[in-house]
Amino acid sequence: MTRILRRGPFAALLLLLTLAIAFTTVACGDDDDDDDATPGTTPAVTDGTRVGDLTISGEWVRPTTNAVSAAYMTVHNSGAADTLVKATTPLTGTVQLHEVITEGSSSKMQEKAGGFPVPANGMLELKPGSFHIMLMDLKAPIKEGETVSLTLTFEKAGEVTLKAPVKPAPDMGGMDHGSMGGSGMSSGTPAASATTAMASGPVTFKNLTISDQWVRVTGNSVTAAYMVIKNSGEADTLIKATSSISSNVQLHEVVSDGATSKMQEKAGGFPVPANGEVTLRPGAYHIMLMDLKAPVTDGQVVTLTLTFAKAGEVTITALAKPHTGGMSGMGSGMATTTPAQ
Repeated sequence: MTRILRRGPFAALLLLLTLAIAFTTVACGDDDDDDDATPGTTPAVTDGTRVGDLTISGEWVRPTTNAVSAAYMTVHNSGAADTLVKATTPLTGTVQLHEVITEGSSSKMQEKAGGFPVPANGMLELKPGSFHIMLMDLKAPIKEGETVSLTLTFEKAGEVTLKAPVKPAPDMGGMDHGSMGGSGMSSGTPAASATTAMASGPVTFKNLTISDQWVRVTGNSVTAAYMVIKNSGEADTLIKATSSISSNVQLHEVVSDGATSKMQEKAGGFPVPANGEVTLRPGAYHIMLMDLKAPVTDGQVVTLTLTFAKAGEVTITALAKPHTGGMSGMGSGMATTTPAQ
């Protein structure tokens, strides 16, 4: 610096100007780095399984000792609206997307028409008491600590396979997987809410509506299933029923012969009259499940597949409960078919 000053004031001024320009360049460079961030943006979800604009996380499956379970998860969406339209697993050939809806003081579970919506730049949550993936007719019980492979199909993002750990449900304030879940559907705004509840509700299938289905609790190897089948179309016939809890399922009737009654297989199946209904009840038409693999306990959910001559095949679930009426399975009276009101 002393030498520069000796050379004259112009040289000193030139040096000072150079240093000032260098300092300004460094400072401006720092400001440019700060301007790269976009104010107000939400960090993207990075943990989980990615497919398209979707990130799936928190997946889990409920352990079960019977033939029915459910899967849950959260789906974050950073792009346009999408829909979860299908789910499959090697554990069963019967997988459905279910919702729980509330009608007055009661709730019922049903298949979600059209699948689960995943809102744009939002979230879909599958949880007990709301949207859930129902796994029915399981080939074997699902135990805690196992891992279940699930393949999800989205309308836009496509197909993705993930591994879900099996673990007990968190404390939901008394909500049980075998009972009807609380309210909560998808909220189309950044969050769509979700479900589970294993209890059975009415099932509409083509012209038929199946309701009030239940299975008798038993400690032995034989039980029976009951329900009401309403028909809004032409006459049909229930010709077959199957269940994963039994390899021997028959359609039975009770016939009276004087002072005695006897139970026998119903030749040709149960008629479902046009614009009418047929009632399966103790002492009349019923679905007989024999050679049970295990006793049927109170609160258990039983999966039944019904085959109709015209409507085809439909799978339903029925809650097991004790029979509280005075009529036994061998009581008198045939099931009647009454025109629908």
